[in-house]
Amino acid sequence: MARRTMVFALVAAVALLFPCLPAYAQEEQPVQPVEEEAPSPGGIYLYLDGEPARVPRDITGGNQMIEFALLELLKGPTDEEKAAGYATYIPEGVKLQYTTVKQDRSEFSVNLSRELLQLSGDTDASTKALTQIVKTAQEVSGITSIGITVAGEGMGDQPQDAFEALGVERGEAGAGGQEEATQEEGGNTGLVLGIVFGILGAVLLAAVAFLLIRRRKSAAHKAPAKRTPGKASGGKKTGK
Repeated sequence: MARRTMVFALVAAVALLFPCLPAYAQEEQPVQPVEEEAPSPGGIYLYLDGEPARVPRDITGGNQMIEFALLELLKGPTDEEKAAGYATYIPEGVKLQYTTVKQDRSEFSVNLSRELLQLSGDTDASTKALTQIVKTAQEVSGITSIGITVAGEGMGDQPQDAFEALGVERGEAGAGGQEEATQEEGGNTGLVLGIVFGILGAVLLAAVAFLLIRRRKSAAHKAPAKRTPGKASGGKKTGK
């Protein structure tokens, strides 16, 4: 009886202390401070030793982050960056007019002021300047196909394609887009034509084989049966 009473008292004590254990453990566990994630800096592209080089920039702006990155690019290198050898080929005074992006985010377009056309006649500088714009836009937007246009001469005039105006191929600046799409479309068209012609060739061969087999069977049915040598039918002839 005493043993039962002792066991019952022990179980009751554990039952009373059990709810307190998690709270005690929670109080004893050190609280880890929550570190706020710093906004990841963006980047722009300048030139260093003749090669495009990414330069970090603290760019924020949510949905307008691409525009802020382009504005930083148009400012050019800082004094410290100039001292380190960084350079830009974008003419001073070029302004960002507006940007557009396709609904499916397949292409991002930048419209700049006409100061960009000061590079006309200098293919090397034009290519490098457009490369800076393309790589910066790709860096922030994650979109491969980048279009660059220049504002029209007058109000209401259609913008001019910067690549055509400066005589630079889109591929030379890494812009992607129309040329890559044309090559991909041509490759897909060739594949489709190859499959179609392959199927037609197989059908034609099957039809020729079927006709040859049918002709042989027909010829075999029409051929006369061969006579085998033997005695004439009708019985033996009797002499008179």
